Amino acid sequence: MVSSRTPIRGYRAGFFFVVALLSAVTAFTLWTEVRTGRQVDALVQEALARAGLIGRIRVDALSLESAIEAHVRATDDAERAAADAVMEEILADIRSASEAYTYNLPPGEKAVWLRFNAACQGLADQVRAAAVFSQRREGERARRHLAERIRPLAAELDALAGKLAQENADEARRLVGRLADLRVRTTAFGAAVTLLAILLSLAVGLRITSLLKRQDATIQGQLEELGRHNQELDAFTRRVAHDLISPLAPLKGYLTLIRRTGAVKDAGALEMLAQCESSAVRMGELIEALLRFCRAGTRGERMVAELDTAVTTVLLEVAQTAAAQGVALERSLEPGVAVDCPGQLLQVSARNLLTNAVKYTAGRPEAKVRVRVASEGNEAVLEVEDNGIGMSSTTLASLFQPFFRAAEVRSLPGHGLGLVTTKRVVEAHGGTLVVRSEEGKGTHVVVRFPREVRPVAAGGTGDAQASSSAAGMRKVGT
Repeated sequence: MVSSRTPIRGYRAGFFFVVALLSAVTAFTLWTEVRTGRQVDALVQEALARAGLIGRIRVDALSLESAIEAHVRATDDAERAAADAVMEEILADIRSASEAYTYNLPPGEKAVWLRFNAACQGLADQVRAAAVFSQRREGERARRHLAERIRPLAAELDALAGKLAQENADEARRLVGRLADLRVRTTAFGAAVTLLAILLSLAVGLRITSLLKRQDATIQGQLEELGRHNQELDAFTRRVAHDLISPLAPLKGYLTLIRRTGAVKDAGALEMLAQCESSAVRMGELIEALLRFCRAGTRGERMVAELDTAVTTVLLEVAQTAAAQGVALERSLEPGVAVDCPGQLLQVSARNLLTNAVKYTAGRPEAKVRVRVASEGNEAVLEVEDNGIGMSSTTLASLFQPFFRAAEVRSLPGHGLGLVTTKRVVEAHGGTLVVRSEEGKGTHVVVRFPREVRPVAAGGTGDAQASSSAAGMRKVGT
């Protein structure tokens, strides 16, 4: 037999490697997509926040001019105090926006911002100087300071703010582009690995398919060789059994003649002759059972017979033995149940099952054997159920071994070939045999054949007497 354990293990490991590789690529791709998406969202949110801060500072710069003008136009100290409060609030907002903008900002990106921040600081100083002039009631000087110092600084601040906004947008686009490139590279890497995994799986699949084909061819060859060996063994067994039974028949006849002629007067010698004759008879029965066992595994010419007729014929033989041993037979036989099996083999199978049931039920309280033949769908069913001694699980495990007999029934007559012969007959004709038993409670045997609907072949249903007697055996009897 071809040894393929190592290759199959290798291919199995390759298959699991491909599955693990695909799973890892899928997990990595999903993780990268989620991570990239989160980074893009963070970058967009950060860019929007910085753009908002720049807008706040630009608005505050414009508001400072309005606050200075309001301070210069104030007519009393209360209005100037209110204008001072507004200016301080605006300056505080500019400081807050500046601190928020520079938080986590890389050092390389602070050049423009430092100029922008210096412009903000200069604007704040000039605003406070203008406020001082206004407090001294030097309105004209304050206006001139507003026009000459504050507005140019505000314009410079606005220009720097625009440049910052542009740099912020460019940086956001650059980072998003890098993330998009990373996503593309990750996707390309995942696609390449996935393609590699698919190619590996195809290669492993082709190798496994090739190996399985070779193994199937090897197994088929071995099965054919085993079938030939079995046929040769059956033929050899038949030849041996035939050669054994040939000299046995005259031996039994001579022993019987010697015993009946009266030439031997000694009682001990007569008893030994009787034992030899009985042993020769048992040997003949064993050889006949062996021949039936060898023939049972070979399917012969197709022939349709009625299962109920074969069972009825056997019941005619078994009924007297059952009555003598106090075993009640219950029959439920559906007529016309045809199967693709010769009637003689059906009778052999039914005889083995019924004689076993009667033999192992005799002597039990209210001994009873129930026989049923019926059609169930496309199957013909033969059931034999008894309330006999039953079998243990150990006995059931070895039940179909040739010549096997359980220790508890070895005192009863038998060869251990009846049930296994029946199983070979049934399986050779496409049927199944199932035995269920419980020790001390009985045995239930179910045989199923494929049911035939073709006309019954001539000569395949037993003799005319058995057929005519079938109608009288359909009901419960004995």
